[in-house]
Amino acid sequence: RETIGLSAIVYNYSQEALIGVYIGGKEIGSMDSVKPGDVTSGGTICCFRLPENATEVEVDVKLPKGQGYKTTAQIEKWWPDLAHYGVVHILPGRKVVLEIRSVYTWPRKDLLDQQLKQLGIKPTVKFSGPMNDGPQERTDGVK
Repeated sequence: RETIGLSAIVYNYSQEALIGVYIGGKEIGSMDSVKPGDVTSGGTICCFRLPENATEVEVDVKLPKGQGYKTTAQIEKWWPDLAHYGVVHILPGRKVVLEIRSVYTWPRKDLLDQQLKQLGIKPTVKFSGPMNDGPQERTDGVK
């Protein structure tokens, strides 16, 4: 295979409303802004394609009133053998992180903790629910 079809999950950690998030011209999500230190998601949208084992991708983000930006998102660490989800994390400062996962996932605790620290917000809730802890590493030694 040269390309892989991925279901998109977009998480918005920024204070900007997202009118549309696009990869390769395909809309993969839209959602409201969030309070500082919070996150929201628009669910899963099928599908967009990426070259297998890509390390970066251009993401186009449309904002209200015709504004927006394009950025190159780094694809973190690895592609699992059964790649199925392209998880896009839209961060404050118009930074975008993308990870490829084989299973459905949740917001990233490491990214939320990083936002709280940058904003000087002390965590007031000890979250114990499902949370993605960050990029995974393969266990079979493949890089």
